Amino acid sequence: MNEISVVVARLLVGNGYDVGMIAGNENEAKLGRGGVPAYVYVGDPRDESILRNAGIDESEVVVLSMDDESNLEVARIAKSRGGVPTIIALVSNKEKYLDSFIELGVYAIPIVDAILSKIAHYLRLPFKQLLYSDDKVQAYYVVISSESPYINQEVRGIARKCGVAIPLIIRGGEDVIISDEEVRIEAGDKLLIVGASDSVVKCVEKIY
Repeated sequence: MNEISVVVARLLVGNGYDVGMIAGNENEAKLGRGGVPAYVYVGDPRDESILRNAGIDESEVVVLSMDDESNLEVARIAKSRGGVPTIIALVSNKEKYLDSFIELGVYAIPIVDAILSKIAHYLRLPFKQLLYSDDKVQAYYVVISSESPYINQEVRGIARKCGVAIPLIIRGGEDVIISDEEVRIEAGDKLLIVGASDSVVKCVEKIY
């Protein structure tokens, strides 16, 4: 448990959720008990008996804000029990862990991306923008950040891996590039990503 956990718990309680929190020790438990009207369980959050006591089998939402490895372990437990419709995890190491969370069906929020998105909001910089969407197809405009794990990788290889099309790249604010096997992604590139909705969303979350 940490300050992020307490803030998220307050948000959920304020929106009508009954909230249970798991603290690794008594000091963490004091933080939770003093910050939000929720029941705090003390123990290893990766322990299935603790998770069961905290009500994971009846939970509508599980929010994970520990280290990436612990978050992934608890997400796997929650998925294996089959009773949690929504699992959200904060991710510190996007390059190492993001794919694992996405493959599990977890809503993963890279911390660096969240910060960049907030800065982009205040500076009105569109790091990603939905251009078109219907029941089956989406088109996104995405600006590649310096933190993207796909920098210097071939565009067509990434497109094949994601199951999408990346037909156009704008580089340096002016040059329009028709992507081919030789083009590699650079920080600041603006990509057009098109394809089936689920594939596009997953690709956008991983790539920018």
